[in-house]
Amino acid sequence: MDMRHPDNILIYRLGSLGDTVVALPCFHLIRRTYPHARITLLTNQPVSAKASLATSILDHSGLCDDSIGYPVGTRSFSQLASIRHSIGQLRPRLLINLAATRGLLSSLRDYLFFRSCGIPEIVGTPFRQQDLSIPRLEDGRYESEALRLTSRLASLGAVNLENRELWSLHLNREERDQAKALLPLNDRPLLAVSLGTKLEVNNWGDQNWKQLLAMLAREMPTAGLVLLGSTDEWDRCEELSRVWSGACVNLCGRTSPRISAAVLEGCGLFIGHDSGPMHLAGAAGIPTLGLFSWYNPPGQWFPGHRNWKFIRALYPRLPAGGWQPQLRMKQTESEGIQLLKPERVCRSALVLWKTFDSKSVVRPGQFAGGSLPQNLPS
Repeated sequence: MDMRHPDNILIYRLGSLGDTVVALPCFHLIRRTYPHARITLLTNQPVSAKASLATSILDHSGLCDDSIGYPVGTRSFSQLASIRHSIGQLRPRLLINLAATRGLLSSLRDYLFFRSCGIPEIVGTPFRQQDLSIPRLEDGRYESEALRLTSRLASLGAVNLENRELWSLHLNREERDQAKALLPLNDRPLLAVSLGTKLEVNNWGDQNWKQLLAMLAREMPTAGLVLLGSTDEWDRCEELSRVWSGACVNLCGRTSPRISAAVLEGCGLFIGHDSGPMHLAGAAGIPTLGLFSWYNPPGQWFPGHRNWKFIRALYPRLPAGGWQPQLRMKQTESEGIQLLKPERVCRSALVLWKTFDSKSVVRPGQFAGGSLPQNLPS
């Protein structure tokens, strides 16, 4: 077998919606490098009701042909044997490891397991020192997860993360027609909001959201409000949307991740927590305002590429000494995401909204350009 042209490729990538979106440039690189291979994704089953399967965003994209799912963190001999059997039946000639860095021992364990499955070539295992830590950059940010992943695949080719084509989901006409049917808002400019999060430490709180939506309703009287999220967030969004004086549609639980991406393509601004929908909005190319806690270092999980001027990330001011792991679960009135006040978020949202006015609202398959200052962490 010519290893430069393997017929079967296995990609190992764990996580849910946001983890999959930040890895899109890697999936594009792999498909570009091996256009005729059958690509199978080895991934975890959902870890919570709010976590979407990776395959729900990659299906119909052409970037992946099949998948194998398993319970994350399993140590069951029978389950591991079943995974090994499934991989053996697939007979991949190449494994591409896109798993998040979990330490040298975890990397070695994964490498040996895949070798035991008979896979002759493995690319991307995080063994190097630069793969095992998150470098802090000169401007105070940390290296992005997307850059960390693509650097591990340097042997497959160069990647320009600023190229928006590498973030495309390849949405089709049917998906965009479904999205359009969900938005009976008379072609008015649309503000998309997602209030949900898998982690309570990332939750900005109902009172903050109410204040923000009331402020924006006064400043954007002609705009329609689109609420996105999981089924269990429908009631909460319905209650909070009462402060919105204009047209509103609550799509919580009514859209798949790909249909959500198509809905976002038709919006002029997205505001949300550090979450899957935030990453979808950035990949869709619409003005995106992300609200972050201290759970991750500033910059690691910011959406899209740092040079995209239509994206702004609000990160709370860090205490003396900068980011430390012990800050991850901090959330009080004087800590973490609660330091982001509604007035500040409103100002940032209006800058994005007014720069990308209603005449430049993104429509499916299009992108409205603009120029905005980046919000660097304090």
